[in-house]
Amino acid sequence: MKNIAIRFIIASTIIVSFSGCDDFLDEEPETFQTPENFFETEDQVNEAIAAIYNTNRGLMNGGHWRFGENRSDNSSFQFNPADRGGINNEDVDNFLMLSANPNLSGYWNTSYSGISRANFALENIDNVTFNNEATKDVRRGEILFLRSWFYFNLVQLFGDVPYVTSAGDSPEEILSDEFLERIPVDNVYMNTLADVQEAIDLLPNPENTESGRATRGAALMLKAKMHMALQEFQMAETLLEEMQGLGYSLQADYANIFAPDNKNNSEMVFEIQYSFALGQASNFVSRFVPFNSGNDILGDSGPAGSRAGQNQPTTDLINLYDSDDDRFVHNISFYDNGTTIEPWMSKFNYGFEDDGLQDVNFPMFRYADALLMLAECYEETGGGDPLPLLLQVRSRSMPDSSLNTEELSDLGQTIADERRRELAFENHRWFDLLRTGKAVEVMTAHGIEQKAEKTTVPDQAYINIRTVLGIPFGQVEEFGFTQNPGW
Repeated sequence: MKNIAIRFIIASTIIVSFSGCDDFLDEEPETFQTPENFFETEDQVNEAIAAIYNTNRGLMNGGHWRFGENRSDNSSFQFNPADRGGINNEDVDNFLMLSANPNLSGYWNTSYSGISRANFALENIDNVTFNNEATKDVRRGEILFLRSWFYFNLVQLFGDVPYVTSAGDSPEEILSDEFLERIPVDNVYMNTLADVQEAIDLLPNPENTESGRATRGAALMLKAKMHMALQEFQMAETLLEEMQGLGYSLQADYANIFAPDNKNNSEMVFEIQYSFALGQASNFVSRFVPFNSGNDILGDSGPAGSRAGQNQPTTDLINLYDSDDDRFVHNISFYDNGTTIEPWMSKFNYGFEDDGLQDVNFPMFRYADALLMLAECYEETGGGDPLPLLLQVRSRSMPDSSLNTEELSDLGQTIADERRRELAFENHRWFDLLRTGKAVEVMTAHGIEQKAEKTTVPDQAYINIRTVLGIPFGQVEEFGFTQNPGW
């Protein structure tokens, strides 16, 4: 089987798994389906779309945090001298990756798997008669939203990428230029902006949607993120202002935002769904506890694995918080085994159901992010006052939310710092650094700090701060893609 993920479209639609919540999660897969007989009923369309959601869940639970968070100055890893098998993961953090690093190919393949599933669904959805044709439009909107999200991540991370809109029904089509040609970044954005606008037009408002499905608000937020990445702040501003009228609101208590008994609350614009009861538990926290914590944190679900200690909060992030900031208390904990004190990311730690498994959802988009995005747009355009938006987010978590003279003098940096505090470990930081053009500057300084703090950081780490990832080595070798400079 060839490496390019488009090639396993048939497997992607035969082996269907699910993401979502309520009835959406309860869909039962057919025992066996083929492309020829799959799209016959509305239920089968729902199954196919659930499989796209499931691919996104795999992406967010797998590689996305490595490139969105671990590659930034927010997190590092706990070095384990007794287990050196995780060097490929450590190289992500240290900017020592080679193009053959499996984290690159894993992210690429998972993303294109989701795209291939979306393409197959889009090509076949019109063959099915729905009980309500308006529902077909909504399902089309969901598919376009998810495909746009996959492409948005790919183009930010890899630059020029293949933009594929066909499922590929034959070997000849699979080997066509559409599959094997990397198109310019601007063209990828042009296509995805059009798709996500169509999703905005088709998707319902949040109150009219099953939990776990994409909504018009989520599509508005995704398009705003695209425009901000393109430095088109006025266009993003209009979209974010529209979001303010869709009924979203901040939760009163920061820790309660992510609680298992408060899923899909008013702050969540789009949330990755997990359900322990339905056999779809989350397990990411068990990777983030210190590897030497044994059963102390995981309890009966332990002991911690030798390659735990991932996504470890950096000293720089820790120092950014005030000690009385509720976000600091909730997001970061410290494990003391009597010999060392290790910080660890405790943001999603609400206890374990069984064997390291949790019933915790993961936030992809939430309203606090949208408010801080809008504050950034106002600061860039002068179209509004960013301070009320900034203070609305900050005042929830800090007893004294007032801004000091230094913060007021550089509101752009103040907003960036507030995003770090509020959204830490939600996989936004690296993309924020790219958008603001500060990735090289910040990560070079971060590397100096890491080397001064840790004796385990290699001398060559943080020397080559590349803002665009390498095209996976296997893809270049097999399909002749031009490799990105420096890889």
